[in-house]
Amino acid sequence: METRPATLDDLSELFGLHEEVFRPHIERIWGWDEEWQRINFASEFESTVTSVIEIDGRVGGYIQVRDENHRLYLQNIALLPDFQSKGIGGKLVAELQARATVRGIPLELAVFRTNISAQRFYARCGFRTIAETDAFVEMSWNDQNASLR
Repeated sequence: METRPATLDDLSELFGLHEEVFRPHIERIWGWDEEWQRINFASEFESTVTSVIEIDGRVGGYIQVRDENHRLYLQNIALLPDFQSKGIGGKLVAELQARATVRGIPLELAVFRTNISAQRFYARCGFRTIAETDAFVEMSWNDQNASLR
């Protein structure tokens, strides 16, 4: 697995990946609005550091992170089904946890309420639920969480 900075040339392929991975959840929560999804995805692409995840020479996913003064915010990890449950997400999360630890800040995210497997994954990585909305479970990890395990 390798990551590289995403470019505008990647935008279309990454949106297709976003749709494949997240559309079932979005349809259940709000319904899929193609135009809104494209505009929102482009906005997230611009407001985050987006990296392409390449596996065996092909695009297998992407990761989006916002580096804020008081926290790292994991906007999205999207892996194609063929690459899920292979330790890739865990490696990416561990790298972010190491960055957060060095800076003494939390790593936070929000996961779709309908995505139970992702919630379990993040719990295994040491995240704790800090809030819930109609659409999301908000989770946080910090170095103190790790010492409690």
